[in-house]
Amino acid sequence: MFDSTATVLDVQSTPRRARIATIVAFATNGALPATLLARYAEVKTALSLDAAAFGLVVVGFTLGAAASFHLPGVILRRLGIRRTAALGTAWIALALLAAAAGVAHGSVWIFLGGLALAGFGDAVVDVAQNAQGLLVQQAYRRSLLSSMHAGWSVGAALGGIAGTVAASLGVPLPVHLAAWGAAAVVAMGVSARSFLPEPAAAPPGRQPTGPAEPAMPADPIESTAHARPARIDARALRLLAPLALVALAGFAVEDVGNNWSAVLLATERGVPTAAAGIGLSVLLVAQFAGRLLGDRFIDRAGRRAALVTSLSAVAAGLVAAAWAPWAPATIAGFALAGAGCAITVPLAFAGADAVPGLRPHAGVTLVSWTMRAGAVGLSPAIGQVATLVSLPAAISAVALLAVAALLLHARGARAPHADRVRGVS
Repeated sequence: MFDSTATVLDVQSTPRRARIATIVAFATNGALPATLLARYAEVKTALSLDAAAFGLVVVGFTLGAAASFHLPGVILRRLGIRRTAALGTAWIALALLAAAAGVAHGSVWIFLGGLALAGFGDAVVDVAQNAQGLLVQQAYRRSLLSSMHAGWSVGAALGGIAGTVAASLGVPLPVHLAAWGAAAVVAMGVSARSFLPEPAAAPPGRQPTGPAEPAMPADPIESTAHARPARIDARALRLLAPLALVALAGFAVEDVGNNWSAVLLATERGVPTAAAGIGLSVLLVAQFAGRLLGDRFIDRAGRRAALVTSLSAVAAGLVAAAWAPWAPATIAGFALAGAGCAITVPLAFAGADAVPGLRPHAGVTLVSWTMRAGAVGLSPAIGQVATLVSLPAAISAVALLAVAALLLHARGARAPHADRVRGVS
């Protein structure tokens, strides 16, 4: 006999399974490159590179990601989210294994090529997992993407731990990355099976049925998804520009933490070199906590208020870290910036996915590419400003990205209206 109750429960559990699967996908994506990062010290030694040359070589991952341009969206539309995530993860694992082979053979060029290919695959998988996260968020009709990004943080931490343990045990780098890559491919393949299916696209030339669509809203954070024409029009680009700046402002905090927080504490605050990494640790812990709590904050405060709060925290935190005269205050500034940047990228992706005038996944692809392309020159620019003026001035200049994003959104704000949180902005 047909059991309607069991059927309803099964239907209701589908988004729940997809939510868990998407968190696992984010964790897998974070775990893959992080496990190699943990062994960069021995990579530098094995390739006989000085600090300057090593810095140029490892940027290959970012260059490969920036070289993806619009291709992640194209690949997603051709293959779908599930196959893109699974095949893209296999691509990354094989590319990192090639990089490890380059290290084993002492070839800088093979290592660089492997990193670039891995970066390209990472850009594709990043768009795929965020697209799935937005589908799950839409199914739940509340904010969830921030907590999914917290899964990436957990995966990166696990990857770093695995890399550190493998290095301490003397496991050869190719063996380590082959085993870790295989585990990541299996994890992503299994989780992708529980992804929500993508909604069927309307046939070309057919108008959507239902009520007439409202005029394009001025604020992309509050917009809703409408029909997606083939070409990107100027109005869509005007909506995407501030969202790309939001994502870049949030990502810049990570860049400052990764590359400059220890330098600032050691050179400007008198912290011993061995302990200077505490700034990055505190920033990452604050970011992780912000991602765990971010969805609830977005739902309660509303997306516009959450965006303003996060960008303000980024700007204030970076300025405080740059100019605070004492190390504890500097570390507190990094913590504030880390908490602030926790929800900037999820908010930017959610807003970009909802911008009318774009093909499916094109908004997330463009914002992701802008963020990665900006990262290529960000750290060198900080170094140049630090050399010409000072490191605190350079970090303060990074804070201007958040200020500029705030100003753009303030300029695009309309008359007061109900700020209701939806599953997808």
